[in-house]
Amino acid sequence: MASTYSDRLKLELQGTGENAGTWGDKTNNNLDVVDAFVAGYLSKDVGGSSNVTLTTANASSTAEASNKVIELTGTLTGNITVFIPAKENNYFIYNNTSGSYTVNVAATGHGANSATIAQGAKTLVYCTSDNVEDIFGDDINVTGNVSASYFIGDGSSLTNIEPFDSGTLMLFQQTTAPTGWTKQTTHDNKALRVVTGTASSGGSNTFSGVFNTAVAVSGTSNNSTVTISGSTAGHTLSLSEIPSHRHLEGGHVEFGTGDSVSAGVRNTGNDSGARRYYTDYQGGGGSHSHSAGTLAGDNHSHTYTSDLELNVQYVDLIIAAKD
Repeated sequence: MASTYSDRLKLELQGTGENAGTWGDKTNNNLDVVDAFVAGYLSKDVGGSSNVTLTTANASSTAEASNKVIELTGTLTGNITVFIPAKENNYFIYNNTSGSYTVNVAATGHGANSATIAQGAKTLVYCTSDNVEDIFGDDINVTGNVSASYFIGDGSSLTNIEPFDSGTLMLFQQTTAPTGWTKQTTHDNKALRVVTGTASSGGSNTFSGVFNTAVAVSGTSNNSTVTISGSTAGHTLSLSEIPSHRHLEGGHVEFGTGDSVSAGVRNTGNDSGARRYYTDYQGGGGSHSHSAGTLAGDNHSHTYTSDLELNVQYVDLIIAAKD
């Protein structure tokens, strides 16, 4: 029986009694084919605008389609499709081309059922014999090392992945908006307020005008005028505190006789015309003081004028909208 070949890897299936003396060579060749399909690498120049079909052959470890990893290079001048064998298999594809054109990978004879590989993308495609699928989904092509659950890289070439809806607003502590975002200029020099209801804006004073500039403030503490009433404490004058003075004697008892004598009758020898009798001078005219006593008054107001300066530290942020 003549040898046949496996459907997927094109390994030579030797018939009974066939290949006498060459069995070992053919077995080793089969192992080389398996080695290529498992770990082989091909750099393929696909530059231009023509579609490219990878070569394939029975029991060939050097056929282009026998490699596991295929790097596509060259400068594109148009959109192209790279055809792989229409057999069940999988390939690691690296689109390392240049030029602003599209690279699709499809099974030979089934160009409509292709997977688009973005420039710079490294991904795994699977062929079902008539259809090529990107293992990670046609909407995921990344630059960097990738697996089904995570990727490692700077993410600069991520395409068709939108973790935020278009129009989403976010704060960034940088001067320009990041890639994929547009800086908003509606609000400037304003503070942030957290609300539980509808998001809005308001106020008339700028942030810097309130917190980082001296602001003159004035006013009145209240609107009541003051009225104070009360009296000083009482004080009894002492003899030294009353003015110096004397008293006119209206009448007196004559010494020695006890007789009452009128104001018009004076002692013997006192025959002056006034015929008046006075007491001696008393009093010293000294000063005296009063304690404050009790005072009471209504509430009263004070006006004030001053500069208020709150030189608050701050960090500038921008608002950007997702494109």
